[in-house]
Amino acid sequence: MEIKQIASYTQQALQKPQDTAVKPQTDEKDLRAKDTAPPQQDRVQLSDASKELAQVKKVTMEREDIRSEKVDPLRQMIQNDTYPIDVDKIAGKMLDEMW
Repeated sequence: MEIKQIASYTQQALQKPQDTAVKPQTDEKDLRAKDTAPPQQDRVQLSDASKELAQVKKVTMEREDIRSEKVDPLRQMIQNDTYPIDVDKIAGKMLDEMW
């Protein structure tokens, strides 16, 4: 075996593969249209029901007859995940509404 042959094998291994990916053709007109088009912006559109619910919540929170001495402890329990949930009672109510 000659050293020359080894050198030719290493040169073959170091050659970079050719890029054979098929690239889509684009027209100049398409490129110009993309350049002149205004950028699209994200938009949020709330439904009428969500707007009404937000209004009801606002009015409810502004009322003075809310008994905060009862509401505040419940709110705190819900936030702390300590509010007791009776799953059997909830399931029963759901079944009653279905039948």
